Amino acid sequence: MACENRVNVLMIDDDPEALLLMGMRLNEACGTDRRFVLEGAETLEAGLAQAGQEDYDVILLDLNLPDSRGLATVATACGKAGNTPIVVLTCFEDEAMGLEAIGLGAQDYLIKDRINMTFLGRAIRFAIERSALLRQARELEQLRAEVRERRKSDQFKDRLLGAVSHELRSPLTVAQAAVANLADGLGGKLSPEQAELVEMAGRNLDRLGRLVINTLDFSRLDSGRACLEFRRVDSRRLISELTSDWKRALAKPLRVELDLADGLPAARADADHFAQMLSNLLDNAARHAARRVGIKARAEGGMLRVTVEDDGPGVPPECRGEIFVPYVQLNRAAGSGYKGTGLGLAISREIAALSSGRLWLDEAAAPGARFHFELPLWTAPAATVAS
Repeated sequence: MACENRVNVLMIDDDPEALLLMGMRLNEACGTDRRFVLEGAETLEAGLAQAGQEDYDVILLDLNLPDSRGLATVATACGKAGNTPIVVLTCFEDEAMGLEAIGLGAQDYLIKDRINMTFLGRAIRFAIERSALLRQARELEQLRAEVRERRKSDQFKDRLLGAVSHELRSPLTVAQAAVANLADGLGGKLSPEQAELVEMAGRNLDRLGRLVINTLDFSRLDSGRACLEFRRVDSRRLISELTSDWKRALAKPLRVELDLADGLPAARADADHFAQMLSNLLDNAARHAARRVGIKARAEGGMLRVTVEDDGPGVPPECRGEIFVPYVQLNRAAGSGYKGTGLGLAISREIAALSSGRLWLDEAAAPGARFHFELPLWTAPAATVAS
């Protein structure tokens, strides 16, 4: 390839004297800003073999060679030269043939007797640049095609998960009720071994229930089928009540610090989804906290900002790009404790986005993890809107 101002050229022409003359005249005409290094081949077969072994910036191709003639020469060369641009340099002054050569993949079609070396040098540089742009365009189109296929695959996967999860709800509810009845002794007194098995079954059914519900929620939100009803939500009351209920249900002792600004204004939100988003963040903090979870709410710039932080190990820098990816779980605990679904943060981010807000990880937090989410403040003229 070209190194600074050097251009490596392969000239496939059965006139060896033309090669020497072309090299001298090109470098004389183009001056010191560009140095052309020409190598030659007298047959198409030899030239293509040479192009496969060396790295050339451009190929100058004569149409009439001992082993190939006319447009067949262009077709063969373009088919085997890979990404190396080809400029046809011939004695045939035929506009129709020139257009066909371009259609076959040549970058230019030049007449030997009508071209000066300055123009040829410029044509070579343009051919190299056009070829690079075309290659980038092809790569971009290929990438777009891959993205489209990936989207189709993801949409199919989400529809399948949603359908399977929906069909699982009824039998799962029956199984949960049956296990709960066994645990309550409605089927007779259980031995210690039986009670342990029933407890294990109930624990795993509860986890399966969370997975089903979260999968359905994420499927609805991600597909745009979720219906959010935006109303005036008393932010202070919702955060206080939800935090109080969550604190009573904690499985381990934690110091919960609630800091709500005085005169905290109302938010424009769907109350149920607001609560779901905050619950997901609180549950996430509780799983990783060592001794403390903090909740803070302020009004900033027309938005309600809620912060949830913990004093746990935090999110490793190399994992910060993955925490909002569906079904990805970091620092998953071993043993029989809570097993998350990897959907809580993904669901929360979708809710925030659909609510004209946002959710993000504060990367400056240390130690521990700190998440913020924002929702628009309620304004008096705003009407209830269904999204």
